[in-house]
Amino acid sequence: MTYFTELGLSGNPDKKSESKPQGKNPLNPPQRQGPNSDGKKPNSKQKTVALVGSLIATSLLGVFLLESGCSKESDKAAATATPIQTAPNPTPAPLLAPPIPATPVASQAPTKKKSRQRKLSASTYENPAYGVSFRYPKNSSLAEGDEAILELAGLGPVEMNFVQLGGTTVSAVELPRKSYAGTDLNTAFFNVSVNPELTSTECAQFAFPQTGDPENDPVGISKTKVGVTEFETVEGFAETENTLADVKFYHVFQNGSCYEFALGLETAGEANPDDINTVKPVDRNEVFRQLSWILSTVKIQPVPPQQKITPEVAAETPTAAINEANTEAH
Repeated sequence: MTYFTELGLSGNPDKKSESKPQGKNPLNPPQRQGPNSDGKKPNSKQKTVALVGSLIATSLLGVFLLESGCSKESDKAAATATPIQTAPNPTPAPLLAPPIPATPVASQAPTKKKSRQRKLSASTYENPAYGVSFRYPKNSSLAEGDEAILELAGLGPVEMNFVQLGGTTVSAVELPRKSYAGTDLNTAFFNVSVNPELTSTECAQFAFPQTGDPENDPVGISKTKVGVTEFETVEGFAETENTLADVKFYHVFQNGSCYEFALGLETAGEANPDDINTVKPVDRNEVFRQLSWILSTVKIQPVPPQQKITPEVAAETPTAAINEANTEAH
């Protein structure tokens, strides 16, 4: 008994031991009751509710994770996608032709630049009586009939170059002098004459220039085709102390007549010493080029043959009676 007394325990069971109220001791937390403790056990209904709640929570968590992943993917795709810009005024694309196979650059020949040619302002001359027409520069002067007989300074009138008489001057054109200002050109002309009295053989001949030996020196007659017409042609020169003339004659036989076209120019023979620095020789080739252009436009249309009218003697006055009256008078 002595052992229990030292420990402060009474041997008397009816006497309660005095003890201090126990507070919560952090070093000695209350222990949970296990399944074999004295607490109530959950029934089957509570287990079912707990299981359903757990499934619902798991489903909601999965949906949340799925939506979170999709939103992240869409945000990432939107961040990397290129923004599409729309034009304020869209224009419909034109219809394209089928593609043409490209030609190698090396095989293409270099294109030549075309020189611009000035169009000549021209007028048209027509003579129905002789069926002749031609074109000439509009700023030139035109004359017909007797007014078409040109006079050259110091050389007299321009003569027709037929081998027989009977020719008629039809028309003449003079180029404007101002077109050759500052040169020694006096005049440049295009002359048309017709001789119905010649044959085709005589039309191929010319009256001048003359030579002492026609057989050995044919005066340089040649055939020249201008446009669609073939001409017999010869060139003649005339010179004085102050002037020099160069004339080219062209003959062609049509409508039973001989047509003559004279292309000529006249220049000053000697330049004035005071004008030697201002006057230069005219370009003869350029002058004849323009005159030849007029010749290239010549057209000869068919004309009805002219009938020669012979005087008729009056039938009521016999010739014998007139002779007898003259004899009695003497």
